[in-house]
Amino acid sequence: MDKRPLWPVLVAVTIFAIGAAPAWADEDAGGAKIPSTVFVKTEALVQKTLPVEITSYGTIQPDIANTLHVVMSRPGQLTRLAVSPGQEVRRGQRLFEFATSAAVLSGYRQAASAVTFARADLARTRELLKERLATNSQVAAAEKALSDAQQALQAQEQIGAGRPTEWVVSPADAVVTDVTAKVGDRMDQGGAVLQLTTGTAVQAVLGIQPEQVAQVRAGMPVAITSVFADKQVVNGRIGEIHRVINPQTRLVDAVVRLDEKTAHGLLPGMSVKGVITVAAVKSWVVPRQAVLTDEGGAYVFQIKDGKAVRVDVQILLDAQDSYGISGKLDPAEKLVTLGNYELSDGQAVRETEAVAKDAAGKAGDAK
Repeated sequence: MDKRPLWPVLVAVTIFAIGAAPAWADEDAGGAKIPSTVFVKTEALVQKTLPVEITSYGTIQPDIANTLHVVMSRPGQLTRLAVSPGQEVRRGQRLFEFATSAAVLSGYRQAASAVTFARADLARTRELLKERLATNSQVAAAEKALSDAQQALQAQEQIGAGRPTEWVVSPADAVVTDVTAKVGDRMDQGGAVLQLTTGTAVQAVLGIQPEQVAQVRAGMPVAITSVFADKQVVNGRIGEIHRVINPQTRLVDAVVRLDEKTAHGLLPGMSVKGVITVAAVKSWVVPRQAVLTDEGGAYVFQIKDGKAVRVDVQILLDAQDSYGISGKLDPAEKLVTLGNYELSDGQAVRETEAVAKDAAGKAGDAK
């Protein structure tokens, strides 16, 4: 027969039974029943300042401060395209070929002819002045006509009107983040062909629920992580909040400025999660299971003189595994975290540590 001591088994069974049978009944010296005692687990109250956060989702986009839109300053046609979205280009590298429209070329030729005519007319008027066949005012008028014609020609040259075809090159080392035209497209003056982003700066554009927009302000800190790998956290701040609803997402866009040095792992187009800290609340931080609710609202139990005391509370913050609460709590008294479902106000309680010691003592007596 196995004569090993039974007290370790009794202790284990007793501790296990705390959750399964949390109450027992005692008798006084005369054999009368006294109120049952509930076994509970407790912990000390802790007060902390917790952040109030809003979680939103969005995408990484090139930083608009470092974005260049390559546009054509004259009408024409895109004849060749040498780059594609996502391609890295160097300063001076060819991007696309552009053919100037016939109307613009004709206007340039007319402007050049006007300068030639005005120059000849001025020379002729000056000769006439020498022969006293023209006046000084006529010479001044011819000089003004030449100046006006030269300015008109210079304006045509600035937009490249005199070039039938032109290869447009990159103004800086950059990445092609978007191509908005295709070969064969006819472009109006100011038509965008592609978008370049210089450097590696990016920004996050998050979608905020319309009812939460009032809580979000520029300058608030944001923690950005990839939705697929949340190990790398990039810190940023709200830069601006759009005051219209995005028709595609039905959310309000918030632009988050990111530190270029720490955001090197975030690429344009990546889906991200943003946790915005909108406020901080000082409260009692308690485990979720410590808070109960009934028709009277939320409440907890504290232990005072070996009895349970109900304390009504308000939930200020709902974290992942805890609540931030406020109420007339006594910081000197312990909070019931387990076994509270069996309690009523004023009920006698025993803490689990006392139960374990009592069980060990009884097991030693039995031995």
